[in-house]
Amino acid sequence: MTFMETIAADAGKRLLIGGHRGHLSEVRENTVENFAEVLGCGIDYIEIDVQLTADDQVVIYHDLDMGQRSPLPGKVRDYTVAQLKAAFEINTLDEAVSWCKEHGMAVLLEIKSRELEMHNTMPTLAQRIVECLRKYDFFDMCIVFGTDHATLKRITTLEPRVKLALIVPHVPHDPAGLMRDMDAMIYLCFLDNLSVELVEELHKAGYLVDGSVVNTKERLEAALALNVDMIESDHPEMILEFYRELTGKGGGGQ
Repeated sequence: MTFMETIAADAGKRLLIGGHRGHLSEVRENTVENFAEVLGCGIDYIEIDVQLTADDQVVIYHDLDMGQRSPLPGKVRDYTVAQLKAAFEINTLDEAVSWCKEHGMAVLLEIKSRELEMHNTMPTLAQRIVECLRKYDFFDMCIVFGTDHATLKRITTLEPRVKLALIVPHVPHDPAGLMRDMDAMIYLCFLDNLSVELVEELHKAGYLVDGSVVNTKERLEAALALNVDMIESDHPEMILEFYRELTGKGGGGQ
């Protein structure tokens, strides 16, 4: 079953649970080796983060500043793919999507951005993402999201088959109107920026709501009380067990 088919069949009937950057383990997050650890555990998808390198390739890496999670200083954009791979374990978007396609793993793909600093490189990043999704015909298994709504629009202009989710870090004046203007399908924000009324408003307008990140049983209970459709977790296997305990419902296909 594709990600789009899973959403169509199960959204509103059960909580869709995803792995945040894969999941938290001894294996580096946001790598194919990490993703393989949660394959078959029952989660519905993984969330990954993408950035552009100095040689205009797309790699899977979360932090905009590399110092805390790698042996290198500076930013991803300061290095070529070859330089990054020589220093530590990192995968390209092509490698990740190839693996996910082969193993039937759905993806929520976040575009990392710092608007003023990265503005000039975002058109190239958008083009590279579209090229990769086309190469593997991955449109029914992937939803692209982020805070840079202009780049998201650019991506769907280049390739209308791409599905969008929006990170909304505040409560907009017209949440449903924002979703409609962006032609997005998922409204994504922290649980603390959601209310039952907001979730109901978005549901009535035909949109899904993702409330993340959920790493404890208490936060899962809060997500269920809000009636969100999706969550990501650093510990998706544990959250899936809590979900089964609380609701008696199982997970998805992975």
